[in-house]
Amino acid sequence: MSFCGYIFTALIIILQHFCAAGQPSVLEAPTLTQVAVRGSSVELLCQAPQGYGGLIFKLFRLRKLIDTIQHSTEQREARFVLWGKDMDSNNTWYCCQYQNSMYSSYMEPKVSISPPTSPHLVVEPSSGHIMPGQTMSFHCQAPHVPEKELPEAFLLLKRARGTSGTMVAPAKLVSQSHQSHFTVRTMGREDGGEYICLYQLTLPKMGQVNSTASQPVHITVKELPVPTLSISRHGSEVLECVGSPSYPQAFFSLFCVGTLSPQATHQASLTQHSARFPIPTRYEHGTLFQCQYSVQLGNSWAYSKMSTPVTLPCIKGHHLCMPSPAGNTGNTDLALIVGSVSAGVLFLMVVSLLSFAVHRHVKAMAERRRQREQEKFWQHVHSRDHIVDLTLQRVDIGSEDFGRTFRGRASVSEPIYNCPDNLH
Repeated sequence: MSFCGYIFTALIIILQHFCAAGQPSVLEAPTLTQVAVRGSSVELLCQAPQGYGGLIFKLFRLRKLIDTIQHSTEQREARFVLWGKDMDSNNTWYCCQYQNSMYSSYMEPKVSISPPTSPHLVVEPSSGHIMPGQTMSFHCQAPHVPEKELPEAFLLLKRARGTSGTMVAPAKLVSQSHQSHFTVRTMGREDGGEYICLYQLTLPKMGQVNSTASQPVHITVKELPVPTLSISRHGSEVLECVGSPSYPQAFFSLFCVGTLSPQATHQASLTQHSARFPIPTRYEHGTLFQCQYSVQLGNSWAYSKMSTPVTLPCIKGHHLCMPSPAGNTGNTDLALIVGSVSAGVLFLMVVSLLSFAVHRHVKAMAERRRQREQEKFWQHVHSRDHIVDLTLQRVDIGSEDFGRTFRGRASVSEPIYNCPDNLH
């Protein structure tokens, strides 16, 4: 209680004391306490002092009377239940009175947000063991509560370890009902596990809330062993489907892969758990076959999974093996086209690489040829730039007279340039 609440309570008690001073017959004040919280409701206990009691007990919100309990015999206490609607007010101070006693001290209820009580879940079959293809029936029932807390919807969840659960069926909306039913058809072992249910309702000050989960129920899906299909010889080639020895006299069906309707169905004898199917007289090359068996368990049927596919080869001399259909030919042609395109692309890449290498080689050869021609040209030019051979010859000028005239003189020689006729 807050400080203001204490002051307010003290003022009320003082006023009651002065008002009751002239009334010596006024009974002592009771006590008002909160004893329980259930969902959106709060239970208050109005209790008279030891040695006192009364037939009528009253509960007030401030000075406004909101509830009265009348006993057939004098009692010391009375229990009042406050709902969310009653507490939806700014003035949530309450007091009580028995007979014409003084008022109790005021108190403010503490409403804690706690989820509604969990429902109860049962399943049929009650053993929890079921076969694939069978249907489970779940019955979820909420506890009986006042109309103010009636469920609005029920949910069924499958819970794995460490998870809150996933819905396995649409939520069931209800009106003025404490229970709901769910039906779930099992498909395989994955449908086994732990199932729970809960319900939803709308509470004042809290909005829509979920109840706590019910106690879980455990479901075990017992699958039929997978059959085996093989080609065997019993006078002639046949397809033999073998099931589980635990289920004799089962119904065996032969399927062509890709079809929903069986080509043939046989029931095994009372002591057998297999069936033989003759190979069709006409079939396509590479046809795949599967088989399946079913047994009746109680009022429902359980179906095994399909066997591993078996390819039916061409058996010459006994059957007519037809070529593959046009669809398969189309697939083969497509593969051939893709392969041809790939080979063409690879060939073009090789041709491109060879062309590039040849071009580089031709270019290199041309470059070397050009260099040789240049070298030859410059050698020819240098051969023309040789040194001219100038030979000095002695030439005698004049006659003997001239010689005698100049006898005694030194002979004079002049160089004569002997130019060649032509230059090479």
